[in-house]
Amino acid sequence: MSNIHINTLTIAILLAPPLAFAVAPDGKTMIDSRHGKVEVIAGGEAADILLAGTKIATVGAGSAALYPIASTTGPDYIVVRTSRPVAGCKHAFLLLALSDEAPSMSKEFGSCRELAGAAMSGAEPVVHLSNRADPQAGVESYRWQGSEVVMAFESPSLCSAAGFLAQKHAQPLPAPLSSRVSGSGRLQFLSAPDPACAMPGVFVVPGDSVTTSLASGPFVYANYTNPKSGRKVQGWVPRDRLAD
Repeated sequence: MSNIHINTLTIAILLAPPLAFAVAPDGKTMIDSRHGKVEVIAGGEAADILLAGTKIATVGAGSAALYPIASTTGPDYIVVRTSRPVAGCKHAFLLLALSDEAPSMSKEFGSCRELAGAAMSGAEPVVHLSNRADPQAGVESYRWQGSEVVMAFESPSLCSAAGFLAQKHAQPLPAPLSSRVSGSGRLQFLSAPDPACAMPGVFVVPGDSVTTSLASGPFVYANYTNPKSGRKVQGWVPRDRLAD
C-alpha cells in the first residue's frame, strides 16, 4: 500500500520547464555579455543603452535596469526594465538581442507590470510578468515575434508557466520507464522541474513504483497510480531518486 498523501491535489495546471527562468532579484545598469559590456546611461527623461561603449538604443525613461537571460548558444538576450516616475504604472519592458549581427531591440511591452522571471524556452527567450497590484491576475508570459514581444499565454502562477514550457521542450524518453522510488524520505512531486514548485501534499515514498515519460535536465516527469484507490498523480521529480 502506498503512503501517497494528497491534502490538496491541484494537479497544478500541468499543461501548464525549469525555473532556470528565474532572474536576478535586482537589475544592474552594467553587465558583461559574450558580445561586450552592456550599460545604461541615464539622463533626465531618456536613458541610453551602450554596447562596448557605443550607443545602440535610447529608451524614453528616466532610468533602466538590465536582466540577462542565461543562454549558452545563439544570441545573448537581455531584459531591459524601464522606470518612469509615474505613480501606479512605473515599469515597461524591452528585449535586447546581441549576436554577431547588429544588435536588435524589441518594441516596448508589459506596461504597468513587474518582472517575475525570464529564461530560454527552446531557442527563444520567454519573459514572465506579474501584476503586483492584483496578485489574482496571474502571470503573463511573453515571447519575441518579429519586431514585437507578444503575450504567448497566461498562467495562474510562475510555476504553472514553467511547467507548461518544460513539457513543451522536454526530451521524450524512448519508452515509458517503470522505476521504483529509492533513497530515504518522501519524494515530493513538483509542478515544474524546480524544487521551488512543490505540489502541496503530493508525494510518494521509497518502494512506490512510478512511470516516467519526459526528461528535463536532472528531472523526469513521473506518473503514479495509487494501487488501492486508483487515483493518478503526475509531476516532476529528481531523476536520482529513481532506480530501475
